[in-house]
Order: sequence, then C-alpha cells, then structure tokens
Amino acid sequence: MLEGGKAMKAEINIALREFHSSIRSKRFVITLASYLFMIFFFTYSIRDELIQRAGQTEVAYTSLPLTGVDGNIVITPLSLSTTSNLSTILIFGSILGITLGADSINREIEDGTIKVLLSHPLYRDHLITGKFLGNALSLGLMISVGFVFSIDYLLLLGIPIDGSSLIRSLIAAFVTLVYTTIFLSMGIAFSSLLKRSEISTLVAIVFVIFLILVYPLVSPTLASKLVGEKPYCPSEYNENKIDSCIAMKEWEKKRLLWKKRLLTLTPTYHYGSLITYVFSGDELTQDYIPLEESLSLGVTSLLIFLNELILPLALAYIRFATMDLN
Repeated sequence: MLEGGKAMKAEINIALREFHSSIRSKRFVITLASYLFMIFFFTYSIRDELIQRAGQTEVAYTSLPLTGVDGNIVITPLSLSTTSNLSTILIFGSILGITLGADSINREIEDGTIKVLLSHPLYRDHLITGKFLGNALSLGLMISVGFVFSIDYLLLLGIPIDGSSLIRSLIAAFVTLVYTTIFLSMGIAFSSLLKRSEISTLVAIVFVIFLILVYPLVSPTLASKLVGEKPYCPSEYNENKIDSCIAMKEWEKKRLLWKKRLLTLTPTYHYGSLITYVFSGDELTQDYIPLEESLSLGVTSLLIFLNELILPLALAYIRFATMDLN
C-alpha cells in the first residue's frame, strides 16, 4: 500500500504532467484563443452601454442565454460584462472540459504509457485523480485569463471597477470552474467507458452539444407534450392575456413547471441559477442582495452541481479499476 505522502506526491506529479500536456495541446490553444476572441467580441459590441453605465447601479429582470434561468440581477459594467459572456463560457468551457477528459484514459492505453505510469508504483484511482486535477488546472487557467482579460478591457475603457461586483465576479469565476470540471468529469467517464480515444472524443462532443444547445431548445416542446393538448378557450380569448381563460392559465402554469423540471437535469440550468444568485439584486434598494443571503439561495443548485461532478468521476473510478489494460 502506498503511504499517504507518496500517494499525494504521485497524484501531484500526474496532475502537473497532465497540466503541462494539456496547455501545450492545439485544442487548448485554439479554444483559449476562440474564447478570448468571443469575450472581446461580446464586450466590444456593448462597449457604449458599458461606458454609459460606468458608476451606475441598476436592478433589472434578465434572462441568461441557454440556461432557461431568469431573475433580478444588479447591472453594473462588470456584472453586465460577465453575464453577457455567459453563452461563451457555456459553449467553450464545456467543450474544452469534456474533450480534455474524453481521451485522458484510453489514450494512455492506446499509446502504451498506462503501464509505465502504473509501475511507479501508482494506484489507478490516483491516476484518475491526478488527471482530473491537472486538467482542472488547465480549465482554471482559461477562466482566469478570460477574467483578467475582461477586467483589463473595462479599465482600458476608463470604467472603474466597484468592489462588490469584483467580489461577486470572482465567485462567479469559481462557479464557472466547477461548471467546466463537471464536463471534465463526464469526459473522463467517457474515456474509461469507450476503448478508442477518437470515438470517446466524438461521442463527448456530440453529447455536450446536445446537452447545452439542443436540449434547452426542445425542452419547451417536450414540456408541452407532457402537459397535454392546450385546453379549449372561448373565441374571445386573447392569447396575450392568459388570465382571460382559467384553463389556459393552469395549462401554462403546468407547462412552465415541466419545462423547469426538464431543465434541472442539466448542469447549464444550475450554473445559470448560481450566477443569477451571485448577482441577484433588490428592486427596492436598487442594489445587491447581501452576499450571504444570495448565496444561501443557491445551496440546492450547488449540491446538485457537486453531484453532477462526482457521479461521472465515480463511474470512471469504478470502470477503470476493473479495466483490462492489455
């Protein structure tokens, strides 16, 4: 049995090896460059609004793209920049996360390096932990670079950064890291389940595109199907005034409930919920809700977040522990 100190050292060595390997890969460089370009594009497209809002605070009802989440959030230049770039991290962060993990195990088996790694000595679970940590560092680097890039761009525009928004943006960056590592965990699970790295990578990309782009679009239709046909309403019923038909009002209420239930199956929904809670505001005071209060609202989403992170990783541990490496 490996001693605790030696086991930790082995995991750190694997993590550093994986980190150095991933940040030198073409996919990381291309994804990072594309990510920064999209941040610049979205931020540049709203630069006039950012400049106008300099030094101002406003609470507005906002819908976060691709998440199915909306709510009252505080609009400052930094919070607006963060939420405007949400769709960018939803796409690039999830794709990079899942592709980093999708060939992390089976690629080592294909190249024959897995036996070398396990001969040091090193337990299989330590190998997965090290690979997860190393790739998580890569994701953290991408998020950190994007965060600093956004701050620097606002400063270049002459926009001051308020302390409250900065603290909440740092929390949002941490939430973003957890979000991307969920997909990293899924990728490692795919890598342990599928023998060929090309297939696992392809399946992972298709899966993430379906989960973050296709599924949110079809969920309203699925919700309508689950609720059933629209009820009959009198001819004078006005579709813009649901209250004019009680049956339609009840149907719409059930449809929205089912839509929410369907969306809660995705990490994207809980990510959007947590970001909304981080920047949540009070319409009466036109300012942020106290941080401890806003964070307490997101406990459920955070717990689900952690489950979505742990379960695929646990599956990868179990699968890899019983895998034939020949």
